[in-house]
Amino acid sequence: MSKAETDYSWAQYLDYMEGVPMVVRLQPTMREEKPEWLGWGVVVVGILTALAIWLSELQVWPFTLKAGKHPIEPVMLAIITGMLVSNLWTLPNSCSPGIKFSIKKLLPLGIILLGARLNFFDIVRVGLMGILLSVIEIIVALYLLLYLTRRMNLPPKLGTLLGVGTAICGGTAIIATAPVIEAEEKDVVFSVATVTLLGLLAMFTMPLVGSFLHLSSKAFGVWVGLAIHQTPQVVASGFAYSPEAGETATITKLARVCLLAPVVFVLGVIHVRDKYRRGDTTVGRKINYLGMFPKFVLGFLGMALLRTLGLIPDLTIHLTQAVLLGRFDYSVNLANFAQEISKVCIIASMVGVGLETRFSAMRQTGLRPFLAGLFGATVIAVMVLGAVTFLRL
Repeated sequence: MSKAETDYSWAQYLDYMEGVPMVVRLQPTMREEKPEWLGWGVVVVGILTALAIWLSELQVWPFTLKAGKHPIEPVMLAIITGMLVSNLWTLPNSCSPGIKFSIKKLLPLGIILLGARLNFFDIVRVGLMGILLSVIEIIVALYLLLYLTRRMNLPPKLGTLLGVGTAICGGTAIIATAPVIEAEEKDVVFSVATVTLLGLLAMFTMPLVGSFLHLSSKAFGVWVGLAIHQTPQVVASGFAYSPEAGETATITKLARVCLLAPVVFVLGVIHVRDKYRRGDTTVGRKINYLGMFPKFVLGFLGMALLRTLGLIPDLTIHLTQAVLLGRFDYSVNLANFAQEISKVCIIASMVGVGLETRFSAMRQTGLRPFLAGLFGATVIAVMVLGAVTFLRL
């Protein structure tokens, strides 16, 4: 495997969530390997998920004097434990399919089930606000990163990729945009690695900043939903602050992701127009814009709509002649049950994120693209924080 492929692959795990099929490769001649058995990876993820939940309930002094337990949420503990395991020990390759399964399948499932406890009209209201702020954010990010890359003598297409990655959804936006503007492989590598690393840093630091500024859960959720790059990072940071912040952050991020297809389309039109101006009539590869819409968003909205309309029932199990248990009635609130399953799925997926994060691979990120991305991401975060504060969310 070449260094370019190595640079790219360490950040690839976070790009399952945004809708673009991740069969896109830097090396298109590579074939997909047959799926392997998920067992060992699922076992590791399950053990660390249980560990994270157990650690989140520990009674730790001096927090026992007030809150009764420490303030670190299980999603953040899940990522930390996963990162410690993956960087202190080398897990066998047989664990990889199960770990990727926890990210690729469990997080979308967790988000869909999360809709069972939310009001549909609140989702629409927050989503529309998120789209409006996202449009402003995209314009600022693109112009800012293009300006920075020009001043730092970096390729203009690298600036475009860093801009869409910062503004929309990290590596997926970059991968979707790269063939449309015919970006070079090295630009894709550096931009994907840069926005993923910056997103991971923001995921840990923004809850601390939010607590220091005493932001409300709604304000913090909107902030991280707009300022952090990829969906797993947004979910982790939001729920690390509070359950309400996690829900708001998820809604805001999903609204932001919906802008991926139209933005890529506009960038493709601009690129083709510029090529015709230069007398070059060749065009980039065709992109399935409809395929960029993440399908699990529909499930999330559908569950919220069912909850709003009161169509998620409560069940009662009535046993009259159980051999060992006797007669009893057992009531099940399906909305609460879905919420608990959602919580476990999200924590398990965060374990997978931690297990797939390699500190050694992060060092391969280019310094100048990283500095440009860091400055751009900081400006965007401060701008969004100012908007959230002004709106008094």
